[in-house]
Amino acid sequence: MTDYRLDHIALLVRDLDETADFLTRVLGIRAIANPMGGTAIRWFEIGSGQRFHVQAGDISRTHVEKRTHFALSSPDLDATLRHFEALGIAYSDMAGTPGAVNVRPDGMRAVFLQDPNGYWFEINDFRPDA
Repeated sequence: MTDYRLDHIALLVRDLDETADFLTRVLGIRAIANPMGGTAIRWFEIGSGQRFHVQAGDISRTHVEKRTHFALSSPDLDATLRHFEALGIAYSDMAGTPGAVNVRPDGMRAVFLQDPNGYWFEINDFRPDA
């Protein structure tokens, strides 16, 4: 059996600048240097070496729904929600109730929001070591 590790995820986006602004300003994700050089792809890093990149292209045939999402855990979900509210960023629970927080039976809280391309992001307070 091969011992895989996640190297990176790639997303196709409409506009690199608009998406980079959302990822850095709204979600607070750190932009990193493009390891391949150039400006056609933007790279980002979450936590300790977890990377993904975005590149511009035609997303008209990309099927997006909430069940297919990019999930991130926040160390302080309440502060994150205040940040979204201060920026006027809409979020909801899984059912789509504006401003509501989803609560799983195990107590994990989460909200869902969309980036400018329509991709869904879940922001939760999951603590695997708690």
